[in-house]
Amino acid sequence: MTAGDAALAGDAGDVRDVGSDMRGRMFGTDVGAKLNEAIAGFGQQSGNAVSIDRTVAMIRAALAPADLITLADQAWGDAAETLGVQMEDIATRAKSERVTREEAKAAEIIAQDAVDAFESTGDAHDDAVARRSLMGASEQAGDDVAASTQRLTALDDERRGIDATAATSLTGVTSNYAAARTAMPSAPTLSAGVAVSVSLPDGTTQAVTAVDIAELKDPAAIRALWDAMTPEQRNTLIYDFPMLIGNLEGIPLRDRNVANRITAVAHRTQLEKQIELLTLLREQGAREDMAPLIEEMRGEVTSIDAMLGDRNGEHADEKDASGQKFGEYRVFDQNGMPSTQKGATIVGFSPFRDSYITYQGALDPVSGEVPAWMDDVGVLIPGTTSRLATFATDIDRSKDLFAQSGARSGYFTWHGAPMPQFDLDHIDEASRRGFADTAALRLTVFMNELAVPQDCDVVPIAHSFGAAVLGGAEYRGLEADRVVYVAPAGLGHHVDGIEDFPETKDVPHFVLQARSDGVVGWNQGNSGLNRGHGVTNPLTADGITRLETGYIDIKNPERGTIESTGNVESHSTVFEPSSTSMRNISRVVTGKPVSLYHEDDSFVGGINPRRQTIADSGAKKPEELISPITLERIE
Repeated sequence: MTAGDAALAGDAGDVRDVGSDMRGRMFGTDVGAKLNEAIAGFGQQSGNAVSIDRTVAMIRAALAPADLITLADQAWGDAAETLGVQMEDIATRAKSERVTREEAKAAEIIAQDAVDAFESTGDAHDDAVARRSLMGASEQAGDDVAASTQRLTALDDERRGIDATAATSLTGVTSNYAAARTAMPSAPTLSAGVAVSVSLPDGTTQAVTAVDIAELKDPAAIRALWDAMTPEQRNTLIYDFPMLIGNLEGIPLRDRNVANRITAVAHRTQLEKQIELLTLLREQGAREDMAPLIEEMRGEVTSIDAMLGDRNGEHADEKDASGQKFGEYRVFDQNGMPSTQKGATIVGFSPFRDSYITYQGALDPVSGEVPAWMDDVGVLIPGTTSRLATFATDIDRSKDLFAQSGARSGYFTWHGAPMPQFDLDHIDEASRRGFADTAALRLTVFMNELAVPQDCDVVPIAHSFGAAVLGGAEYRGLEADRVVYVAPAGLGHHVDGIEDFPETKDVPHFVLQARSDGVVGWNQGNSGLNRGHGVTNPLTADGITRLETGYIDIKNPERGTIESTGNVESHSTVFEPSSTSMRNISRVVTGKPVSLYHEDDSFVGGINPRRQTIADSGAKKPEELISPITLERIE
């Protein structure tokens, strides 16, 4: 290879044109536009059997690969076009320099011929001046050739430099293409149709798949078939179709947990991949609007961490109000001996149905269900704004209730359906009937199919919008031993009173709400506003006993009452772990005495005499206890 060959290699025009074509390519832009159209087509509601919010979030995450392709196309085109322009400049200079070198070489030959001719004459020894002149011209011509060659070599090096720079740049861009190629979330794990040969009690043998089990529909029939399998056969079907088995009524809690952990780990992996890609886009100056989605996904990862309990070291500084560490759950055996369990029992996990259900408490080692010695089970149903990103907070409330309820209790945290959100995009969701209707049906099926011992009481505890879900479930025939509404928005649009509940109209119902609650206190029973909440005010409905919310900390009354936390805050501080209200909620579950609500005192006074109340005075009155089972007063 001679000097200048590298500088002149390739077709600069072709490289420049390729770069221009890549910059104009619309693949990523077109895909992004179609995804945005899909998002707009869904609208803003999420109260469906399949969560629209979850689907929209997945589509928004899928915008990341489209944007990465667009950015990669732009960067690749810029790099190629820049390289083409630089190649052309170097080639132009190299071509010119080669002409210069050829001219210098020609001059060198002429000069050398003149020297040779002069040397062949007899005058060479007599005319030193002429000889020196001819030799100087020859040497100068040689220097000109060498200098031109050196300049061509420098141009070769310059070309190699821009090639290396372009290669480095394009390598980085190629990683964007690779990231985009692997960015799309995996489809939910579907059954491969694996079948196991089950020996049935009647002596026959049947080939059974996970889908075959689900098609039985009847939880009792599902349980009978499941019990007929060997542990190995159950595991085969669990790993074949974990999302189905983990959310199927009739499958024991223990086995649902095994299946749901598989799904939860896979979903967390996809979330983290999407977070990484969306963060990359932000770092590259694109998709600033993705910041809220990134934060939401990080919250979802944290909630899954709390459920699985496999990353507790990463949350080492986090503890709940009862002192338990993040992702750790206290459970008791039949003898009341405590132990710490990493991760909750995951009873439901289905992102596309927006369904997440956990259980804290003992499991029977044989049946995998609530053990026969357990006395009571609480089911906590959260309300508006509950979702996967905040589910760790819902779990913590169940942990706090469990800490006060004793060794023979267990608690489910039930977010088994989409709940309304409250922001500018979802401002009126809580009034829509779809949320309560979807959730009420699922809650009814879940609770009525729980395999609990005959003497074990089941007590649902519904907060805020969750009360409309629970009321709708009771209307549909939900079974329970006692019912607690906490700061309830209403009892559902079907319900005029608890007399409408076929299975629970005669069981004790209780309600707790701060006197100053500004979230639901203004709209309960308002038929003009609450299409989803209903027209029944749980605070005044016949058959519902109101319990005291009292103090933030029973042992330290000087900290103030629940009302003292503020009109908005008091909607949630009813779940303060050391509060009167939390003690009353847990005691309804365990059947221990609870304290009745007292009205605030009032007086008539002022310049224009009118009735005025003394704030929090009712909460400070002496407790009046009743049995949550018989409602009889306890002296």
